[in-house]
Amino acid sequence: MIVIFTSVSKMVLMEKKLIIFDLDGTLIDTVKDLNKATNFALKKHHYPTLSVERTTNDIGNGVAKLIERSVPVGTSKEEYLEILNEFKEYYCEHYFESSLPYEGVKDTLVELKKRGYKLAVVSNKFNEGANRLVTKYFPDIFEHIQGLEDRFSPKPSSDMVNFVLAKLGNNATETLYVGDTNIDYETAKNSNVDIVLVSYGYRTKEYLQKNIKNPHIIDHMWELLDILR
Repeated sequence: MIVIFTSVSKMVLMEKKLIIFDLDGTLIDTVKDLNKATNFALKKHHYPTLSVERTTNDIGNGVAKLIERSVPVGTSKEEYLEILNEFKEYYCEHYFESSLPYEGVKDTLVELKKRGYKLAVVSNKFNEGANRLVTKYFPDIFEHIQGLEDRFSPKPSSDMVNFVLAKLGNNATETLYVGDTNIDYETAKNSNVDIVLVSYGYRTKEYLQKNIKNPHIIDHMWELLDILR
């Protein structure tokens, strides 16, 4: 369902009990470390390295798709898998070199938790990476952190959102999803949950407004506190 924030829809949001957050580009700026890991693996195979801007545009569908978009056209499946594994090995050792939470995110999460909301993360980042990043920067805040595992299809599939809803005992109507890309919007739509998009992540406000019908966009995470007041 598309949310148009009239006074009526604000009343609906006041009834939310669970807030699910995307990770990369929403809670934490991870693109520089993802770019370093991508370029490390590409260099090993004597392929051209990529700019941070290129990696930013390729983010959103998980690391397998990121590497698929990063390798040259015509790369064999075997070599692609080698590059993907080398990316993961490097990234697992360098999670925290440049990745940091966005301004105001932690304070907003703490306040939302104080207000009694359940908080969760659903990310296309592989599960180990998602859990390590979130627990480092936001310890004891989230009820559940769900990264991509073999048993789930990646977003925009509703698999992970539906799993979190069942695990935490909430339904779609009392859930709000917060993300930064059209992939997050499609995930929320497929899961029948309301969504707010942030403009500071990996898609610009102009891109979101052009590619999504009537998106509700916030420029800072703390604006959630007003929406949910």
